[in-house]
Amino acid sequence: MSLSADLLALGEALAPPEAQWGDPELPTAWLCPRLRTTYSPRVSWQAHAPAAAEARAPSMPEWARVWDPAPPAPGLGLSLAPNSKRPPRYGLQGMPAAGRKAVWRALALLEEMRPLLSFWTVSLPTESLSALRQADTLPLFQDRLRKELSRLLRAKGLPDLVVGVAELQPARSRAAGFPCPHWHVVFQGRRDRQSRWALSRADLDGVIAAALATAGVRAPALQSAGNVQQVRRSVRAYLAKYMTKGSGDCARWVGSSHENLIPRQWWFWTRRLRAWVLEHVLPIAFDFLAWVHLYREQLQARDLARFRRLELSDPRAPITWEVSWVSCEHVAQLIYLWQLDSWDAQWERDFRVNQWQLSRLRTSPAA
Repeated sequence: MSLSADLLALGEALAPPEAQWGDPELPTAWLCPRLRTTYSPRVSWQAHAPAAAEARAPSMPEWARVWDPAPPAPGLGLSLAPNSKRPPRYGLQGMPAAGRKAVWRALALLEEMRPLLSFWTVSLPTESLSALRQADTLPLFQDRLRKELSRLLRAKGLPDLVVGVAELQPARSRAAGFPCPHWHVVFQGRRDRQSRWALSRADLDGVIAAALATAGVRAPALQSAGNVQQVRRSVRAYLAKYMTKGSGDCARWVGSSHENLIPRQWWFWTRRLRAWVLEHVLPIAFDFLAWVHLYREQLQARDLARFRRLELSDPRAPITWEVSWVSCEHVAQLIYLWQLDSWDAQWERDFRVNQWQLSRLRTSPAA
């Protein structure tokens, strides 16, 4: 049984009970294909909050894990004024944490179809990068690269499952004197193990040429611009080093005349892959996660789950934990233990109530 099927089978057990009218909206955590969940017990879980926790500033949106969101500010609506919190230009800090999380989730699902995957690296000639810098059209090139590859895959009768990350090549950038981005793309390249690969090297070179044309750059000889190979080992291992290696090398170019060669978007995926990932991001019942957090030391000692406290850079951030669920079978076992524990607790409560009622009947005067 594949990972995706296992996750879908767990969905019914993990889903929180259907909310009734008037019920307070409980915070929700999520189980993703990476089999990891990030949560914070500080605000919503008063019974589990550390004794030394102090009142802090309201959490920022990127920390909104599983606690109650603040009520919307009055008067919010459409406005012609620009958003003051929006940066003038995205991408200068490298790949964001949300991007890494999305790519990891996609790769966790694509891992199940590893023999069908292609790993494509796009490295443009120096003259093409210079032309993109002068025209300031690097985002147009990257966007057309994704769209043209997606179009070709659909034309060949394949699902356009595409995810890619951008990287700045450190050695080449230092030698050239300006940032040199290139792209690593994973996509489904054939229908099954017996089928031939749908796209040839010439087809993929045509994708690069079309993307350069959209960006207003004349395509030179592209024989060495693209390199495609079959994914033979973990697809996550192919992209893991590119998730942080190249995106952290952009600080030296910020503010220079070559800044527009720093990608504005450090990763991309197709709508089909995004929809597939979201189908496998399942809500976790709040009571289940609270029980797991309460018994985290015992569960980790028995290797049923692994926990670690995340170190966040901003001191205002709430205490945040990450739990690795090890495998779908471990999650199913934890759900079984949680249900047994819940049933035992309910039986004990009912037993105490019944005993109290019997004692009242025995001590009450006879009618």
